Amino acid sequence: MDMRACNLTIVAVLASCGLLHLTCTRTADAQGNAAERPAPSFPQCGSVRVALSDDQWRIVAARYSQMMTLFSPRAGGKDLSRENERVKWVKLLNPQLTVLVYGSAINASNFRLPAWRRPTEHPEWFLKDEAGEWLSDWEYQSALHLDPANVEWQQYVGRTLKDYIARYGYDGVFLDLVTATTYYVNFKKPHPAVDPKTGKAYADADWKAANMKLLRAVRDAIGQDKILLINGGHRGRRFFETGYLDFLEVADGLCHEGFCGWALDPFQDKFGPVEDWKADVDILAECAKRGKIVWAVGNCRARKPDESTEAFESLYHYLGASFLLGKGHRHFIQFYAKILGQPESYGLAADVQPKFIHASLGDPRGEYYEKDGVYQRDFARGKVLVNPARRQVSVHLDGQWKTPEGERVATPLLLPPHTGDILLREEAR
Repeated sequence: MDMRACNLTIVAVLASCGLLHLTCTRTADAQGNAAERPAPSFPQCGSVRVALSDDQWRIVAARYSQMMTLFSPRAGGKDLSRENERVKWVKLLNPQLTVLVYGSAINASNFRLPAWRRPTEHPEWFLKDEAGEWLSDWEYQSALHLDPANVEWQQYVGRTLKDYIARYGYDGVFLDLVTATTYYVNFKKPHPAVDPKTGKAYADADWKAANMKLLRAVRDAIGQDKILLINGGHRGRRFFETGYLDFLEVADGLCHEGFCGWALDPFQDKFGPVEDWKADVDILAECAKRGKIVWAVGNCRARKPDESTEAFESLYHYLGASFLLGKGHRHFIQFYAKILGQPESYGLAADVQPKFIHASLGDPRGEYYEKDGVYQRDFARGKVLVNPARRQVSVHLDGQWKTPEGERVATPLLLPPHTGDILLREEAR
């Protein structure tokens, strides 16, 4: 029997049973030859750490292009271990979906360690501050911090994550709180963390070296063929100043949480200086050159029912266009709606789907550039422009252009402060 026909039969049966959601990037022409379909301009990533219904999982499988985090052993104080058993089924819904298991470099609660205010097992793994108190997370007081330099802890992290990959079918690891300085571990703390080796406050250089050793231990445990994605870098210029990209000697990529700002609000200026915005875009561009994965999280305040939809869509345009300026072929974006004053939400309701999400601009024609005070990048079927400054800018466009919704764009194009535009060529079909 022709194997291609056999495979098609299997796919048809799975699809008819509702077990397979097809999101292939290859199609067939009239002669049955395989043909590439344009890759999406906004391949999406996301994080799910709550129990979802079957119907919700089908939405997840259809929405996310390549990968997402799934379940940590413990999240929000709830034991979600059994949800890991759904990974193989979710991947049947979308065989192209890459699923990563969540872990943390220094958070005990994510590994179900018995550590409530005081560690009862392996106390030598945990950190204390200069006052001799156990060091906990600034936001989750029950989450004690561990020493990334402790060899036994490094091996435990690698061994545990390897077990989750083998047992449940994960494609790799999303390792949180991998940091190049002690900023996070000491955040909002009266006393700094102590390095057990020296008995003194942990130095940034030693902290970074410890995190690198932990990454190598995880890599050795899971192997070279599994994905290792890290999260924990400063945004803006601090990202480069701390040498965070050095971790990419071991990791396959990084999550850029708070891309272009944190809890961005269209009615309140939280955008920061242009230099930090440009550094955020340059992080994507540098990772693209290295062939590294990036998850860019556009972190926005959630829209209230009585607030303007247009104002928030403009904010999403700014984030989406900024993403496209530095985007590489292994880059993904999440439009996250943060509810201020509440814990992070990791279900479907946290992700926004902008109107332009299905716009197809084709492949980029070179890197981004600045012209007439606007940052621009050209694509096969479109163009993106971003004005990250605090002044309005006017741009003259050559040719005919339209929005992803099909509206014709007039020239000169006015770009107010902190806005971006995603344009398609008029002749594009």
